[in-house]
Amino acid sequence: MTVPGFLIIGGMKCGSTTLFRDLETNPRIFFPLDKEPENLCRDDVLSSEGRQRYEALFARAKPGQICGEASTAYTKRPDFEGMAGRALRVCGPDLKIIYLVRDPVKRAVSHHFHEYARGNMPGDIDQAVRDFPALINYSLYAMQAQPWLETFGSERVRIIRFEDYVSDRVGWCEEICRLLGVEPRSDLIETDKVFNKSENKPVMRGPWRMVAHNPLYRKLIRPLLSSDIKDRVRGRVLPKAPPKPAPPSEETVERIRQAVGADQEALRPLLASING
Repeated sequence: MTVPGFLIIGGMKCGSTTLFRDLETNPRIFFPLDKEPENLCRDDVLSSEGRQRYEALFARAKPGQICGEASTAYTKRPDFEGMAGRALRVCGPDLKIIYLVRDPVKRAVSHHFHEYARGNMPGDIDQAVRDFPALINYSLYAMQAQPWLETFGSERVRIIRFEDYVSDRVGWCEEICRLLGVEPRSDLIETDKVFNKSENKPVMRGPWRMVAHNPLYRKLIRPLLSSDIKDRVRGRVLPKAPPKPAPPSEETVERIRQAVGADQEALRPLLASING
């Protein structure tokens, strides 16, 4: 039985893809083909068949590798609930949790552009913030982290500010590797690359989404492609994201700041106590 020894639980648009790609360079760390399998979002992972499907994601791991996965949906309450409890039952109490957080307004703006580029939200962010609660809910970091802290304890949950991480990717990856009990390989991290930036990012829409989810492609072709090759293919064949819409008004920025104010106060001692 092979299950993750650690999870990157988000947050959405907080640098989890870059952290995933940085850690992926370490030969002692194994990630499944899909960065965000999200199996722990559903109760069926607790069934015999569901556990087998989850374990199958890590079947290619080599002896001595520690397995991990990175699903930002694990901090998308209240749209998804119960992930920490399922993680405990499936992965066990020794699981380690990594959670990236970011300035809540900048996260919401990036989140909005991500969804707007895919046709899921209007271009007017002022309207979107009023109509789509997730833009604020996913920035309530203390609320999102609470079930993980209650389930696994602060000694197994690492909360990292996005702004700190991007300022020293090598240093943070070395610290995370030590947390995971693997030797850091800083020499393999390509710090000149930033992954999953919204600007000019290829967008999976229309028929290309059908290709990406085709069972034959996923079973026979995708396992043979490295992350770099997939990046190059996506960059050549997929349409680019549209131009960035207008920034939020001062009123909307204040609306977000007020909505997350209490949560930000609750987050400060968590960052201090967990990160020392």
